[in-house]
Amino acid sequence: MMLRRKMSVLLISLTLILASCVQVDEATTTTDGEEPIELTISSLVSSQNGWWQGFFSPWMEDVEERTDGKVVFDAYTSRELVPTNEELQALRNGTIDIAAPLWPLYDPKRFPLTEVTVLPLLESDTVIAARAFADLIYSKEPITDDGKTFTELEYGEKDLKVIPYSPTQQYVMSTKDYPLETVEDFRQASLRSPTRIHEIFAGKIGVNSVSIPSADMFDAINRGAFEGAFFSVADWTGYGMQEVFNYTLEGINLGHFSGVWAMTEENWNSLPEEVQQVMVDTAEDHLDGSGQIWEDRAIEIREEALNKGAEFVHLEDIDEDAQQYLINGMVDTWHTWIDEHEQNGLPAREVAILWRDLIIKHGGDVPDEIKAIE
Repeated sequence: MMLRRKMSVLLISLTLILASCVQVDEATTTTDGEEPIELTISSLVSSQNGWWQGFFSPWMEDVEERTDGKVVFDAYTSRELVPTNEELQALRNGTIDIAAPLWPLYDPKRFPLTEVTVLPLLESDTVIAARAFADLIYSKEPITDDGKTFTELEYGEKDLKVIPYSPTQQYVMSTKDYPLETVEDFRQASLRSPTRIHEIFAGKIGVNSVSIPSADMFDAINRGAFEGAFFSVADWTGYGMQEVFNYTLEGINLGHFSGVWAMTEENWNSLPEEVQQVMVDTAEDHLDGSGQIWEDRAIEIREEALNKGAEFVHLEDIDEDAQQYLINGMVDTWHTWIDEHEQNGLPAREVAILWRDLIIKHGGDVPDEIKAIE
């Protein structure tokens, strides 16, 4: 009798195990019984980052839902799988299927023309920049003599398929205990510059440009190593800078840091056309939202900073000579960027004009001298 009971228990256990195995197998198939397309997606940003929360995460969820489970994602964040600046290599060697994001501004030698999004503007916000950047990526306007578009030249020649998402909120100049209101104030200031364009602009207005990782700014500014940084207000809380900066000059938009969602062309072309379309359409659906999340964060951070006594001063409220000094620096930065790349055989003038027109189209503005470029 005891042996019979043990055999019964064993049979029941085996039945449960087999049933669970069948359930697992069923879970890995789509509604029509096909095996799902599993894509590995890697991000250098954390799961708390605005881009991840505002774009990449909801994009993945919606793609999985809209394809009825035909596509599933294996996601890694915070450089868990691929170190910063190694995304392109990881795409090419098959370590990952999607870079979310690929940051071309970290690799200006390979992707020189994407720097255009960091050129200084008079007016813009994250949603304006997101729409302009999407139009730039999807533009059909030829920028080379042989008819290549911006994306064909910048990304297609590297065998990449890219999808746009929102750039950062606009950069501004923020400092600790150091107003920026006269020409001399700028000439005596040292500011952290996050990109090559900011280094060019800093040189035009006499600011000493400092290169230092964002994570090191908090301690460096607090100990007086330099006065401040070209930085986005929406990014302050990510680095604790809301506890450091107490002066910000607004009304001068120092560009938008842009990135792209990226796959290799070979990998992209292996996907069914209906899946490709879902991915593109879903990204478009989340474009404005991914920009608005940065604007909402900036409003909240700005209000908290004001409550702590921080100043936000508009360009129109500083010394008139300083206003013109900064605008001249903006214009000179555009011309320097264009001339440098044109000398290297790149169609920088055409790209700059295209970006300018797209920014204006979506509600932004640039100095009159930039509007006159033909």
